[in-house]
Amino acid sequence: TVWSKKDQYMTAFALNEYIPSALNWRDKIDSQVGAVLANEIKNNSFQLAKWTAQSLLAGADQMKIGFVSRSTPKNAYEHQILGTQFYRPKDFAQQINVSEGQMWAMIRMFIAMMKNKKEGKYVLMRDPNKAIIRLFSVPADTFEDEE
Repeated sequence: TVWSKKDQYMTAFALNEYIPSALNWRDKIDSQVGAVLANEIKNNSFQLAKWTAQSLLAGADQMKIGFVSRSTPKNAYEHQILGTQFYRPKDFAQQINVSEGQMWAMIRMFIAMMKNKKEGKYVLMRDPNKAIIRLFSVPADTFEDEE
């Protein structure tokens, strides 16, 4: 094939093995990377959807996901990269059921929600038990350091 001189853009992210569970990444990453990814899609769907949305909005041609684990379970400072995978953001979005149209619909919803509000500081919260997003007005000095 002939290589084009067009710049290629990539985003890179790392999935951390939180606690080695029944699906130990060290044992499975080489032979069953699909199973490891499927487990992460199940357990970290929001994180993967966020990274996919960032990659799509950035116009990235590829996104690289690294699988990272602690060198030893009790050492929080030393890690090992067990493997990496490249994905095309549009293909990965389809794989995890993220719709680009739905992403833009959410942005339009946030704009519409904020359009008629007075200038100020707000907190956007999702109800943990319902599919509802609530917007709260807070005093201007909220979340400011006291130093």
